[in-house]
Amino acid sequence: MAQNYHTIKFGTIEFPAKKDELLLFSLMKNDIYAQGKAHGRSRGGFCGMGVCQECLIELENGETALACQTLVDKDMEIRDDE
Repeated sequence: MAQNYHTIKFGTIEFPAKKDELLLFSLMKNDIYAQGKAHGRSRGGFCGMGVCQECLIELENGETALACQTLVDKDMEIRDDE
């Protein structure tokens, strides 16, 4: 894959994501809207600027992040507990 793209894995789905693009937009472009577990249930991006925290995701290393505040800068794996 070209050096300006990375591979994002969400559960069993893998797709290319452009480097320095917001992770939320990469997910949405691939029809993935239920990223995180905010408030104990699957949720997706709502405000797009980090206020609502509905796009809270868990990365492969156990860290959490807001997809709307996270830039794609490497291959990433996002846990999907569904």
